Amino acid sequence: MKILIVKLGALGDVLRTTPLVTALLKQYPQARITWLVEDRHRPVLEGIPTINQVLSFSEESLRLLRENHFDLAINLDKEPEALQAISEANAGQKRGFGRNAAGDLCALDRDSDYAVRLGIDDDLKFKRNKKTYQEISFEQVGLRFNGEEYLFAESSDAPAKKKGRLVIGLNTGSGTRFAGKRLPVETFARLAEAFAQRMNAVVHLLGGHDEVTRNETIARLAKCPVVNTGSHPIQKFASLVRECDLIVSGDTTAMHIAIAVKVPVVAYFASTCAAEIELYGRGKKVISPISCAPCYKKICPIDEQCMKDMTVEELYSAAKETLQSAAA
Repeated sequence: MKILIVKLGALGDVLRTTPLVTALLKQYPQARITWLVEDRHRPVLEGIPTINQVLSFSEESLRLLRENHFDLAINLDKEPEALQAISEANAGQKRGFGRNAAGDLCALDRDSDYAVRLGIDDDLKFKRNKKTYQEISFEQVGLRFNGEEYLFAESSDAPAKKKGRLVIGLNTGSGTRFAGKRLPVETFARLAEAFAQRMNAVVHLLGGHDEVTRNETIARLAKCPVVNTGSHPIQKFASLVRECDLIVSGDTTAMHIAIAVKVPVVAYFASTCAAEIELYGRGKKVISPISCAPCYKKICPIDEQCMKDMTVEELYSAAKETLQSAAA
């Protein structure tokens, strides 16, 4: 049994699709899994032993999809490149998202109708849907989500977690796809102070290349020592996350990395849908009550008021509860 999974990006979305591999292999124990992904997200899949082949999206990869037969091809991505890939794939059965004769997005099977509707019905996606992404994507393949975990191959030289003072990681970035996914620098500074003063915790500032200057500003504003961890490739970043006892993050890659390496997480939400995130019982969601959320807007017309309204006390309280639960 040869199975193709098309999920190109974003990085967090690729990670939260990996539980599907475990479920597919339960259903088809002898299956060989090929995954088509954007080249920049390839590192999160490499080294996972149950994925037999990782292909970066390219003309050469499309040629391979045409020339090699798959028994089942699954597309869980709506981007034009993914729709092209699934249309060109040589497969006996296709599931997930595709294009109809008119070139419009459609469901390739009845089980994907709900996922397609989520993309066009704001009331369903923003208010009525209670299913996690995993439940939705599993349904598209005709399977039931039973708590299968993320798959992620940590670096072989990843250090063991050190014992000692509590380590809290504050992920300060959010990418640029959507507004309303990162707190103001002042909030991060005050949150760092709360963890340092009330919990005697060591606070690590996490982020990528785009957060270098931002984290320097937070470090200056905070009236306590913080560790500015810098910008690193994804495997090293995962090691830094794993060293923490808890991560505070928006709906970002760091949140998904924390879920993958089983570090408790406090995840805050405004512009995106909290219902779709599965925390596996290892975290707590803080959801903005602002009337315009969720919105999925790239540019906020009210200067990200949702993030300004989120308080240090509610985030600290959620963190305290999560740590107590993890220790129980």
